[in-house]
Amino acid sequence: MPFMWDITTVMSVAKVYTYLLEPPAMLIMWQYNRRPLSNVLREIDLGMTETAAATPLAPFVWYSVKWLCMSVLIEFAAYTLFHLDTNFAHFTITEYGMIFVYNVWSKVPLLMYTFLMDTIRTAIRDINGRLTTVAEWRTYRGRWDDLRRAAVHLARYQFGVTIVAFIVCTIAEIVFYVFMLYLFGYNRKNALGISIYFINAMFSASWMFEVIRTSKNCKLELLKTQKVLNLITINFNSDYRQIKYASLHMLHADFTFMPCNIFEMNYRSLRSIATLIIAFLIFQIQMKLS
Repeated sequence: MPFMWDITTVMSVAKVYTYLLEPPAMLIMWQYNRRPLSNVLREIDLGMTETAAATPLAPFVWYSVKWLCMSVLIEFAAYTLFHLDTNFAHFTITEYGMIFVYNVWSKVPLLMYTFLMDTIRTAIRDINGRLTTVAEWRTYRGRWDDLRRAAVHLARYQFGVTIVAFIVCTIAEIVFYVFMLYLFGYNRKNALGISIYFINAMFSASWMFEVIRTSKNCKLELLKTQKVLNLITINFNSDYRQIKYASLHMLHADFTFMPCNIFEMNYRSLRSIATLIIAFLIFQIQMKLS
């Protein structure tokens, strides 16, 4: 029991401060950034095609509500299990209200990020679908470049602090939930505890995967433009020079989605994070068993 109390106390304090300080830090970054969020949104708006702009928002609203409800309910379950284990000695209804506020407070910026990245991906996909001649590339190349710059800036600077704090907090949460699985599974054989903490660990991992997946899909759509241009039929030397210039431009363009220039948002980074978590857990569990 003291072991659980120690881990729970540390994780609770870390979680509360992360939830409280992450959005204000993001707002400060927005305020003192060289390019305010309003300018980035203006770039995205100018780069949007008519088809992409007409995309309904209802699917994203459902997507956001689903993630927020799952986040709140899953954390409610973990807190309820803790209170059951302590016979509700430390229970207050205010804590459950704070859980809801903290989850909305911390998850909404991430949902904003996924929405903007998916919007950019949709606009780029529409542009790629329209590129059948060099003349059309001349029409859309300015929009394409605006969208590319906006995507890189959103990932690196605008939401960089939010993403880094989220990744660090998620790693700590997964480690915490696996320790709880060890405590309830290996020591107590508690099926309810095993189920709840396993669901919490899987949800934390899936939410991290979703944020990285959205960034990766946006980048893949940007890189796909080069392949589309290579398939365009060239009839004149001027067209050949235009395509060659576009290829050189894309070769030197910035496609790195690196929050705060720390790590790139791709599956390789996700595998590195998973390897780090597994190695740390194996070491800690071996230490506990020895």
